[in-house]
Amino acid sequence: MKGHLKSLRRRLVWGVTLTTCLMWGSVAAWQFTSMQREMRSMLDERLIASAKMVAAIVEQIHPDPTLPIAPAKTEAMNSLIARDGVECEVSLVRSEVDVLPIARTGNAPDLNAQVESGFGSATKGGKPWRTYVLQHNGMRVVTADRMDVREHLVASMLRALVLPFVLTLAGIVLMTWWIYTRSLRPLESLRRELSARPPHDPSPVRSGQDVAEISPLVQSLNALLARINASVERERRWTANAAHELRTPLTGIKTHVQVAQLAMNGEPGAPKTDIAIEALHNANTGVQHLQSTLEQLLQLARVESAVESGGSATMRSSADDIVQAFQHACEQSAARARTERVDSQASVEQHIEPDADDPRWARLSIPLAPALLVSAITNLTDNALLHQHSNTAVQATLALVRHEQRDWLEVRIRDHGPGMATDEIELSTQRFWRKGNAAHGSGLGLTIVQHIAEIAGGELLMRPEEPGLTAILRLPSEPSAH
Repeated sequence: MKGHLKSLRRRLVWGVTLTTCLMWGSVAAWQFTSMQREMRSMLDERLIASAKMVAAIVEQIHPDPTLPIAPAKTEAMNSLIARDGVECEVSLVRSEVDVLPIARTGNAPDLNAQVESGFGSATKGGKPWRTYVLQHNGMRVVTADRMDVREHLVASMLRALVLPFVLTLAGIVLMTWWIYTRSLRPLESLRRELSARPPHDPSPVRSGQDVAEISPLVQSLNALLARINASVERERRWTANAAHELRTPLTGIKTHVQVAQLAMNGEPGAPKTDIAIEALHNANTGVQHLQSTLEQLLQLARVESAVESGGSATMRSSADDIVQAFQHACEQSAARARTERVDSQASVEQHIEPDADDPRWARLSIPLAPALLVSAITNLTDNALLHQHSNTAVQATLALVRHEQRDWLEVRIRDHGPGMATDEIELSTQRFWRKGNAAHGSGLGLTIVQHIAEIAGGELLMRPEEPGLTAILRLPSEPSAH
């Protein structure tokens, strides 16, 4: 549902915002602590400077502290010490107990209690003060600041730091949202193009190909569309060819059944009975041909699905699997040929090169499932038996060969039939292709073998003989893991 969709833009904006807050907040906290310490130190320095300045002024106005001070000089000192903005009190110290205040600002607290030089504290009206005492030439100068005023200055500094941070952060969020919105426009263009695309349009997607981050996605999408289009076209051709190939035997079956019905509906007699029997026999032959075609169509569909998905790439056949598959396929094809053609003396002569007990077989494996290997050999052997015109046995050879500096497993099936010309060999692996006007076979056997060879990274070769033809299934062999 749309309400549960995750927003990439929102994630990016919040990620940048959180990162900015963390980084800038850490820097601001460090700066605030440092500046707070420096501000307090600066205010303390101000108290010291004010005390020294007042002491110098008082010394100029009344150089001898032992003499009484005139009232005019007292008023002058009160006026001068109040100009600095720091509360101050000036006293003459004749002894530890004889302290005579001579000048004082109006808001200064009672500072007589502090006799030690340096920094201290005092209280006036329930408010704390920060004080500094300077003893100089029989004179005591005390300067003071209210602590709440000092903390107000520190808080003002904090606001001066926080306000720009908040405003800048808001600007960053807005600018980031705007930038990401513009940056994600290629994705929106891609969405619009795909939404407006007709269902059967095979043309490549163009939006986003000029954006480095989106281009790989668009290329993968175009590759997927190309594969889908190729698959659809292949299935369309497959359906058309299958419909044509199935229509022919169905039409023949229907015709033979109608002939048998006409023969049985007429006057009884031996000739019409023979006609009906022959028609039903031909119809049965057509049914067998139709069944064989359907089986091979289903087998072809499974093999092509394995080719597209690579589903058999992880399956392997060991040496024992290979030998058993070879023997089983040859025996199965010969038995089926004898069953389907009663007058047939079909046989398959098997050869294994080198012998099965050779140690090279023990180290062999091929990247193909045993069931697919049986299927491939069966189709080659069935094809050879179908076109075998003499009583000579079909030659089936399972061999290890060295080709192009690599070990290969070869299955060679030799028949003694009419063979094929070079141009016919090029067409032989196409679906539903049959030599001349041959009525037998579905034209799918070699196509199935070709696809199985592709699964294992092998090849299917045809070699003309005199007479006949040798079909060679060549598969790459690899050392066994055991």
